[in-house]
Order: sequence, then C-alpha cells, then structure tokens
Amino acid sequence: MPLPIIEPLQGPVNGTNRVFSASADYLPGSAQVFVNGQLKTKDLVDGWEELGGRRIRMKIAPVVHPTSIPDVLSIYYLPL
Repeated sequence: MPLPIIEPLQGPVNGTNRVFSASADYLPGSAQVFVNGQLKTKDLVDGWEELGGRRIRMKIAPVVHPTSIPDVLSIYYLPL
C-alpha cells in the first residue's frame, strides 16, 4: 500500500477559483482537505467535493485576506 501524502493544493487562491489539484491521482474517498490548517468536511456548506483524478472543488472559493495573506489549502491522500 502506498504511503499517504500531505501537500499544498495547486491552483490560484483569488476569491473566485474553486478547483484545485493534488500532484498525483488519489484513491477516491481517501482525501482530506485543510484550509488554514482546519480540516474541512466534504458534506458541509463550506466543504469540498472530489472531481476525480487529482482534482477537488471547494464549495466556497478561498480568499486573500485584507492583510494580503491568502488562504492556505492542503490535501492529505493515498496516491494511486
């Protein structure tokens, strides 16, 4: 069995983009997504959904805060 990976999600954080990618395809159902270190639940209104392969879609677009610091997105998953 492959070792789990935790890494930043790839994609622009700009307040409108909601689709992000891991660096490799992952085992469906194995992913966990974090925003600013907080685990997000897939089924909640501020959660996310799997799009297949290596892509996920956030239900709410991550933003750049007034301090000019963007939200930080990370993903934990089992690669295929």
